[in-house]
Amino acid sequence: MHYQSKTFLFFLPLLFLSFFSHMHASTPPMYASTPPIYHNNYNPHNEVHPHITAETHPHIEVHPHITVASSSALSIKISDIYLECKNKFEETITQDNYYLLKNLIKKILWQYRYVIACGTIVGSYGIASLLLLTDYYHYLHSNTLWARWKPEYSFEILCTMPQKDLTKALIADINTQHYNQNNPTDFAHPLTLFITTIDGEIKVCKRYLATAKTIKSLCLMKIFPTDDAKIDEISKLLERALFIKHLFLSWLSDYNIASNQKM
Repeated sequence: MHYQSKTFLFFLPLLFLSFFSHMHASTPPMYASTPPIYHNNYNPHNEVHPHITAETHPHIEVHPHITVASSSALSIKISDIYLECKNKFEETITQDNYYLLKNLIKKILWQYRYVIACGTIVGSYGIASLLLLTDYYHYLHSNTLWARWKPEYSFEILCTMPQKDLTKALIADINTQHYNQNNPTDFAHPLTLFITTIDGEIKVCKRYLATAKTIKSLCLMKIFPTDDAKIDEISKLLERALFIKHLFLSWLSDYNIASNQKM
């Protein structure tokens, strides 16, 4: 009996091993491998593709928005820096510091008052003198000025001449002097250039007279390169330039009226 029990205990593990082997062999194939079943029921690639496409296209369209955001961020940053500097300045410049700075500026101005005064006087004198000399000798004495047109006639004689004949001669001289070399048939180019030139002459005459008359009112004509004779000469030149411009504008007005009537 004892021998039989030992024999039974020896074969008992073999029976269990055989039983579990049989169970494993009889398992259906559907449950034998879990990963293939999971792979067939859930495909991550099929689920993710639409999401990736939807995320990619908006990203491409968003580029201009990113640029605007960058500019806005830069503007905000500059504004923050400005406000920060302003706040620091207001915190630094207290009431005591304000009076200290004010007194310091007064002290510097008082200490260098003669240097500042001399520099201002010399600078103003130099600028005014250079302006008078340049306008009078370099620009207004040119023989090509339209204000000096018909120099053989005085302004009084020009005013008594028939305006129609005078205007015809003026238009002919304008076309001769300002014609377009690249396109001689360009009718508008000489007229446009003439009106620009005559306006420049009038502007320089008025500037010279304004400067010279200011100097005269301050009784400083003796130390500046101007006098009453030059003021009178430029005044007549200005009057002549305005008269010639008037002739041209009158002709242009009549020409436009005639052209509109033909249309």
